[in-house]
Amino acid sequence: MSRLSFLLLILLTFNAGPAQALDFPPGFVLTENYAWPVKGFNQITGTFGEYRTGHFHMGQDFSTGGRIGIPIIAVAKGQVTRVQRRWSSIGYAVFVQHEDGMTSRYGHLHKFAPKVVKQILKSKQARRFKDRVDFDIVLPEPLTVSKGELIAFSGDTGVGPPHLHFELYKDNIYYNPMHFGLGYTEAESVIFDSLRITPQTSRSFINGKNEPLDIPFYNVGNNKFELAESPTLFIQGKVGLQISIHQKSNANRLGILAMSMNFGEQILQGFQLSKILKNHSRKNVLLYDSSISRPDGNPFSYFLHTRDGNDLLGMYKPDREQGLIDSDTLKLNEPKEVTVKAKGQGSQEAIASFFLIRDGNDYKNIITKEWVYNVQFDRYTTFKSKDTKVELFFPVNAVYSKGYFEIAAKDEIKIKTNGLNQLSSVYEIGPDFRDFNLGYDLYVKVPKTQDINSADLYEVFPDGSVKKIKGSSFSSWGQFFKVRLRKTGLFVVLSDQTPPNMYLHESMTKSVYPREDFVLLLKAKDLGSGIMPEGFDILVDGIRGKAEYFPKDGRVEIFEPESLYLPGPHTVLASVRDYAGNWSSTVRYDYEIESPPAPIEEKPVVKETIPITVPKSETKTRKEKDREPKATKQKSPKAKKAISTSR
Repeated sequence: MSRLSFLLLILLTFNAGPAQALDFPPGFVLTENYAWPVKGFNQITGTFGEYRTGHFHMGQDFSTGGRIGIPIIAVAKGQVTRVQRRWSSIGYAVFVQHEDGMTSRYGHLHKFAPKVVKQILKSKQARRFKDRVDFDIVLPEPLTVSKGELIAFSGDTGVGPPHLHFELYKDNIYYNPMHFGLGYTEAESVIFDSLRITPQTSRSFINGKNEPLDIPFYNVGNNKFELAESPTLFIQGKVGLQISIHQKSNANRLGILAMSMNFGEQILQGFQLSKILKNHSRKNVLLYDSSISRPDGNPFSYFLHTRDGNDLLGMYKPDREQGLIDSDTLKLNEPKEVTVKAKGQGSQEAIASFFLIRDGNDYKNIITKEWVYNVQFDRYTTFKSKDTKVELFFPVNAVYSKGYFEIAAKDEIKIKTNGLNQLSSVYEIGPDFRDFNLGYDLYVKVPKTQDINSADLYEVFPDGSVKKIKGSSFSSWGQFFKVRLRKTGLFVVLSDQTPPNMYLHESMTKSVYPREDFVLLLKAKDLGSGIMPEGFDILVDGIRGKAEYFPKDGRVEIFEPESLYLPGPHTVLASVRDYAGNWSSTVRYDYEIESPPAPIEEKPVVKETIPITVPKSETKTRKEKDREPKATKQKSPKAKKAISTSR
């Protein structure tokens, strides 16, 4: 069989594979494509199922041109049933229940459409909406919307720059929006970046070494890729393959839709990202190598073999170790071709190929480190540091497969405390590991000290800076801090006694402002435990106020009392506290709102009369006219007759 005929066979096999069906909900029929949800912009910046740190991307991202306030429309006819505010994730979001049974969610919004706001204000949680605190509101009266009708405006609330995050789901399954007409019809190329081939045991060898090998691909034309180095690799034992790949979308890297791998004429493994179970959101580590994959796609590294516990929808062969290649299946001196085919948006496809050959060398004289694991996914484990001050507890399903962990005190590490008092050693939980499911509990014991009330657990970064870990708690009877983590790294207990800073926002450069579009902004920063979003103390003209905090840039918008927008002079007094209870100094700001211009009274229009000149011979004085006998009004004959008859 010729190479061209073989590639055609691969193409037909790939398109006919079970992972290639469009995976709509049972009984669902798409009668017409959904409407593009962003008015005036047509670019996709993130695809369904892409790698994100700790989870799958459960929707699709649409560009808003980096702008806030772009109209967001309903993709199909339905009812707005629910709205959300999740400041640490999706920001402002709106849900639409469609007549076809699907539900759509639109996230990172700036504000809702006026008719949606009207329904929110009727709900029992209207106060939370007005106070700008997190909420999840089911509208008291579902709001019917037509396809293409305005439901919100784009924003940058929650995590990330301005864009629209869009999801489609039904019965706890999320679906790929591109299958509903929301993908590119014409798209840029799919690009194979590199191959990673990894030994699966301590006695597996790749080109004579028991270590992963990374080799870049290069484009040989017609969307076909080959290895930039030798196209033939020598293997001994079991190996697994990973492919780093992306699809271009202007300056963005998109994840792909589907991939399949053939070994000779046999299909070893494949997947299609058409749907993901809601409770599989964190299982992205079963498809992506989390140690090297990045949310920006530089790279997206996909496993082409099944990992322990893989039950993801769309996997071609979900059974254990499917896709691994064993050198025992190869004949000496007979290379066998591996062909990988990928598909992206707009039906763009690309093929990569290389060869594997059985390595017959004797490596008994090469000493390799035995692979040891102290944590398994199907059992719980507990162990302590040498000084017994740190303990790790791994519950069942803490990790997705297996791992090895150590605890070490790193007293040589110098951290940038910035006025924070160090109450424990810096402990390293390692090595680097990201394949967490439930995660593990970290316990750190600390001595009794007067600083304990302002202390907490912090993560230490490579540059020595620190950040408070969310969700930690302190046990006074055990004198320890505890937190559930899904990451390894450096950790320390610090006491924060440094107050935060609060000052005017750089946009507040005037003392007098017009009422139109006036926004009262301050700024808050803290070098330790962080600004508490609910920790503001604000007075506007002696009236208690409220503020909204934006962690991304430190903005503080004061939005109540409403009297702050009234014409006239105003005085603002504001301070804030951090999570450790430290208060900033009070900021005073005096400003004035201009009075609206007085309405201009319209003067009555006086019609200009044009004098008529009469010849002097025709003019008479008033006295002359009065002397003239008055003319008698003549009556018609019929009138005379009527008068005489009436008499």
